[in-house]
Amino acid sequence: MKKQLTGSLAATAALLAIAGVVHAAPAELNIYGASAQYLYWNAQAKNYALNNLHCAAASDPKTVGGKHGLVVATDCSSTLVPINPATGKRDINIRYSGIASAEGPLSVSKQAPLDASLATGCNQANGERLMINDAGTAADVCKQVHIGTADVAGESLIQTSQGQLYGPRGGGDFTVALTGVDCSSLTPANTVVVPFGFFVNEAVKAKTCTAGLVGNYCADGDTTGNSQCDSAPGKGDGVCGAASTITNISREQAAIIFSGYASNWKDLGDYFNDLPVVACLRHAGSGTHAALDLTVMNNGWGANIATAEVPGQIWFNQGSSDEIKCVNGNSTANATGALIGAIGYADGDQATGVAGTSQNVKQLKYNGYYPTRTAIRNGLYDFYTDAWMYTNPANSATVNALADDLIAFAQLAENVPDAKKNYWAATSEMKFNRQADNGYPVFVGGGGMLP
Repeated sequence: MKKQLTGSLAATAALLAIAGVVHAAPAELNIYGASAQYLYWNAQAKNYALNNLHCAAASDPKTVGGKHGLVVATDCSSTLVPINPATGKRDINIRYSGIASAEGPLSVSKQAPLDASLATGCNQANGERLMINDAGTAADVCKQVHIGTADVAGESLIQTSQGQLYGPRGGGDFTVALTGVDCSSLTPANTVVVPFGFFVNEAVKAKTCTAGLVGNYCADGDTTGNSQCDSAPGKGDGVCGAASTITNISREQAAIIFSGYASNWKDLGDYFNDLPVVACLRHAGSGTHAALDLTVMNNGWGANIATAEVPGQIWFNQGSSDEIKCVNGNSTANATGALIGAIGYADGDQATGVAGTSQNVKQLKYNGYYPTRTAIRNGLYDFYTDAWMYTNPANSATVNALADDLIAFAQLAENVPDAKKNYWAATSEMKFNRQADNGYPVFVGGGGMLP
């Protein structure tokens, strides 16, 4: 069952006003887990501090490695933020780290991480992880996690992977075998809908019709020739154009690629160029990976997702940014990328990071649509999940009141940050949505601001 929090926190706020958190540092709110949510909170944290905590000022995000962020807010009028004895004001640091979905509930439930290096020197029994420091220069300080984020329910993390930590860039052997993450001791809530999409290296090309059935794949030179581009009977042949970077992938094509069955792009049709397939996947524990497994690959009829690295053909990667580097052709021998037959998947708003850059990466449509907020909300695109945010009832009232307030803020459609409005939707505004991670979307009739 999806929990909807309300904004009524007056009793808790009154308690906090007299609680007196005595320390010389600002208050903290630490968010940890899903890699997809890193970009979201990078856009949302400052917005939340200014508009909901009513802070006089909030810094632009300080970031490290495309995985860790920090917003410093000062002189907040909300009583949810304890007074900083050093300044006499209500100051707060909002930290967020995007690693993998399993790491969110594992951290907030005070369990060990899948990757031990994430908590080196930290008190794991207190739910601490390495996060960004106050200077924003490195992820080298231990902080207790207050909100654990995941792109799927913890129980949906049932995948297995084996390979290098960072795929073609090495990083050491890393094996994950999950049977779900127990979240029974945590308080769950759904906030926003996480859009995922496919990304391809620009070297992957195919021939398509430039006249007639424009956009259809075609392979001139075989027995069917340009007749594949006919627009309608009696209108003659269309034109099969030159090969160009592909723009779309179907569910059937995704299933054969990410199961490891396709070794060459021509396995998918003679209209593709002759190029080995390089499938870039996330390691198990990733909500993006679980979403691919449950909504695209094996949702009652598909194929089993690959589980083991095949060097040069199948790579697993820790984070979304790592996987984009795999698609770009980065390797231990080539740190800047190469034109190869690579394809992968990530949160849809990664497109804002690859568009217009020198990277060899292009976002694809899936079954004819991009992962936009409108397409997801209105039943045109189904590669998405509902984001989860977990809190621990055992944490202090101060922490959980602030965390609950943040969750309630994120649940409102009007609070989706401007930078993400093309991609992310609030759960409450969905016209179609899943009732479970592995369920097909059904009509739910949500309201909201979009037509």
